[in-house]
Amino acid sequence: MTEARIDALPPREGEAIYFDGQSAQRRNVHLRLREHLDIVENERVLDIWAYPDIRRADGAANALRLRSLAARELARLDIGDAGLAGAVAARCPLLDDPGVTGGGLRAILFWSLAAACSIVLLAVYGLPLAADRIAPLIPASFEQRLGDAAANQVKLVLGKKICAQPDGAAALHKLIGALTAQSGLSTPIEARVLDSGVANAFALPGGRVFVLRGLLDKTENVDELAGVVAHEFGHVAHRDALREMISSGGTAFLFGLLFGDVSGSGAVILAGRTLLTSAYSRDAEAGADAFAARIMRGLGRSPVPMGEFLLRLTGIQKGGAIALLASHPLTQDRLAALKAADAPATGPALLTDDEWRALKGICG
Repeated sequence: MTEARIDALPPREGEAIYFDGQSAQRRNVHLRLREHLDIVENERVLDIWAYPDIRRADGAANALRLRSLAARELARLDIGDAGLAGAVAARCPLLDDPGVTGGGLRAILFWSLAAACSIVLLAVYGLPLAADRIAPLIPASFEQRLGDAAANQVKLVLGKKICAQPDGAAALHKLIGALTAQSGLSTPIEARVLDSGVANAFALPGGRVFVLRGLLDKTENVDELAGVVAHEFGHVAHRDALREMISSGGTAFLFGLLFGDVSGSGAVILAGRTLLTSAYSRDAEAGADAFAARIMRGLGRSPVPMGEFLLRLTGIQKGGAIALLASHPLTQDRLAALKAADAPATGPALLTDDEWRALKGICG
């Protein structure tokens, strides 16, 4: 609408409700529709709105709610009189225009992009750095509670059946005892086999280690399995699961830590990501491999079978299947590193043939 057409409209006056954008005070005002929209209270002009700056605002019931691009951000005008509302609307050529100019749109796009970049940088660098700083400060007792909560989530996802055929359980106890004694870990280890067809093994905060039947079924000798379990011991020693929980859970975990919630979002995030992505960093995986190699060499056994098993496993696990190595370093690189750390086998077998068969049949 042109200025001439606005001038052609007859003057109009009426009552409205005004919020000045500085306080929540509801003010009864008088409107004068002339060359501009005058907002008057007790014969005192509170504000003057130019019609081209006026836009419709959301939120008012049974009233026309207006805002002005030139007024304070939160200033609002509610017009309940339908006739007065129509007269004002007739004078506002851009009433339903969002009011974003080219420069304003560019500013919105710029700040939106900046916000997105900030979020990405926080996720990639900020949260892992915070995890590295916070993890050493968390008491072992609290980490144990986190592990208990995460274990409950694991059982909800994979089922609650713990494989415990007596001879197999005895063989597992012997193997874990040998690895634990050689590892020098101060954290007590609790290892279990879960009756799940998923080929995976993982460590939770506080020393809980789970081997899934699907992985046990695919191992061909005790050194392959021992290397994988020793690798998980490395994650326990370095508190990688706790770091991953802090990094993945972000502020949700930090608030849970602050208020003592160890059974909520943080445990769910950890359990889900551990099972579905095994998303430790490459440095964490390399560190756990090196830890496993030290244990195996200390027992007089070679760490290479673990690398050969992983290479065989990645050849089997394809497509969308849940794999042990979803985001790990390249398996051939891991095998090469394990071969570089190898030494001749000088120690006795970790289990007898009968014990190994019993362990393979632990789920019955």
